[in-house]
Amino acid sequence: MSVLRNILPTVLDTKMKNILTEEREMAKAVATDVTGTMALGVWDFVLPPLFAINLLKHHRSKEAFTLNFMFTKKLALEAAGNMQQFGLTKINSLAEVEKKTLSILSADQKGVYSEKVRLKQMQEIRLLIDHYQKLLVSEGKTYNDMVKTAYVDRESFDAFLHRLSSAEKEVNRAALQLVGKSAEAKDFVARMEKSVDQIRNRDLDNYFPLPE
Repeated sequence: MSVLRNILPTVLDTKMKNILTEEREMAKAVATDVTGTMALGVWDFVLPPLFAINLLKHHRSKEAFTLNFMFTKKLALEAAGNMQQFGLTKINSLAEVEKKTLSILSADQKGVYSEKVRLKQMQEIRLLIDHYQKLLVSEGKTYNDMVKTAYVDRESFDAFLHRLSSAEKEVNRAALQLVGKSAEAKDFVARMEKSVDQIRNRDLDNYFPLPE
């Protein structure tokens, strides 16, 4: 019986998998909207190439974009999962994330990552940890059910989405300052942010429809 418990996924495993799947599907949808046939170039520096080695291995822009977009989400979800599974405090979980991001910063030899970008990402990650924690302790296993029970009403979820959007845009602004505000880079970021907002607005309507 104990062997089966070790093999079968726990409720936490299932919820984390469903959250990760949802985030990845969104990343792919945004990538489809904004990358098109665009080759790796300016944009892979607009969003800091935190997985530099992986970016070199992935030649298609959508795959590389998805890796970048998911970076903060995966770190935050892992931290929230560790808090649930091992009883870690948020301070301890954030300390682990801090170590990872500082390690990436130290390893950067090309000047495509900066302390300012990292600090802005940490702000986003703090927000995401709280969000994922709410989902992980909520009732239900599907992402839809987790969101509905965690946020209860449209206003609460909409307020979170606005805070998340603001945090993400702060990261993008810091990245643009790092690489230079070329017209191409600014246009790419604008299209990316528009796509994210549109997808999240559709999600908001799906989870908490406006009364007719």
